[in-house]
Amino acid sequence: MKPILLPLSLVLLLAACSAAQPPWKNTDLPKEQWARDWSACKRFAERRAGGYDGGEGGSPLDAYDRIQIKRRVDAEVASCMIDRGYVPEKKAGGQ
Repeated sequence: MKPILLPLSLVLLLAACSAAQPPWKNTDLPKEQWARDWSACKRFAERRAGGYDGGEGGSPLDAYDRIQIKRRVDAEVASCMIDRGYVPEKKAGGQ
């Protein structure tokens, strides 16, 4: 792979992820509000979870810590969105 393709691929991947619609919906609010609320809930949850200062180490304990923090953040986001009147968006394929 040429050296320029990897950074370009990463930029495109990040752009696609950031443009994704939040996985929550509230039919009482305009869709434009959904992304703002989701972003606010994510920021709140990340602050509350405390973050992880262990870096990207390869030890099993580092991986465990990152997974636990992600679970806490996901739970806080869910709680925040539910408090704002949102329900989880059904995934394609009926899951």
